[in-house]
Amino acid sequence: MYMLQRVINLLKNVNTSIRTYVLCLILSDGRKNCAAMARSVGISAKPLYDYLSKATANSKEIEAILLDYANKSWIKGVKRTVVIDPTSIIKRYAYKIEKLCYDKAGCTKHVEHTTVPVYASVVDKNIKIPLSLDFWIQKKIVGKKRYKSKIKIAQELIKYLKDKGLKFDFVSLDGAFPAPDMFAFFKKYRLKFIMRISKSRCVKINGKRAQLKFQRALKLARNSREKTVQAELYGDQYFFTAKKRQCKNGEWETVFLVSNMNISAKEQVADFDLRWPQEKINRTTKQKFGSNQCQAIKASKQQAHILATFFAHSIIELAKNDKQKQSVDSAVNFIRKFHFNDLAKLIATSKKDKNRQSIDPTAIYFQNHIQNSSNYIEKYSSLSP
Repeated sequence: MYMLQRVINLLKNVNTSIRTYVLCLILSDGRKNCAAMARSVGISAKPLYDYLSKATANSKEIEAILLDYANKSWIKGVKRTVVIDPTSIIKRYAYKIEKLCYDKAGCTKHVEHTTVPVYASVVDKNIKIPLSLDFWIQKKIVGKKRYKSKIKIAQELIKYLKDKGLKFDFVSLDGAFPAPDMFAFFKKYRLKFIMRISKSRCVKINGKRAQLKFQRALKLARNSREKTVQAELYGDQYFFTAKKRQCKNGEWETVFLVSNMNISAKEQVADFDLRWPQEKINRTTKQKFGSNQCQAIKASKQQAHILATFFAHSIIELAKNDKQKQSVDSAVNFIRKFHFNDLAKLIATSKKDKNRQSIDPTAIYFQNHIQNSSNYIEKYSSLSP
């Protein structure tokens, strides 16, 4: 009951348009387009379309709320990281959606018709809150002059969050980002970071230049799991960590990390592992809140839909912080099963929709279906002799 009350408290003072859309994402168990969500919850689809029609303003308001949540949940002394992570949203049958491109999807391992949002989240051991995003588009689609690489987008997102006053200790990135421009960016803004880096990258240790996988100083003994050494890359000194991990097939492999933080090897690995909750965010926003199911053509509406899923995720994440539920997924399932009507009361409806809201959604669907069928029969029966 505490969790439910916490969700209500977080939502009741939010803009009506945003609240209605987010509640429909939380309560709807089907597809997450406006018509399907309205039918599932038992309301008119008009307020959902209204939310998307004011996409830019609603997106800015949601980002401001999420930043406020992130700063209020900060605890002094608890390490916190900003995670930047590109993901692929498959749009297999789409052709006219803005910022559509071809990219390799992680789930299918094939090049797909996708949109590629780059997510920015804040994560610590207590909380994970997605905050903002921007879309990446291929150079051959957008043109050389307008093209922005994923590295440039990541820099803009980090700087945006920093300028907004977000409190964090370091930045975590995957293996797509250890490029000279990225190292220069962190040096310019004096930011701490940790990134995965390719084993074929050449570094200099004690004057000897070699690929990371061939550097003797980073060789792991039989029972060792991690080791950190200092080495030179692009003219500066960084800390490189070799980490042994088990693959899905049961075999062991060694991956490498690069950081500008002078801490032990175990701490390097623990800090990089703070990236893992971002994968859970990606999965939950897709599977439970339908971040991949928006059918709007404009990129601003796609962005507003994804930010609404961020908002839904963050509300449940903050509400379940009493540890009654182990994950956002289980908390959402609990709400849909036992507290559907309690949250549905927060959805603002017009006078015309009040009677409609009290009708069971299944009954509404079949009522409309029968009504349309009878109209069809009357129309064409009048033409028969």
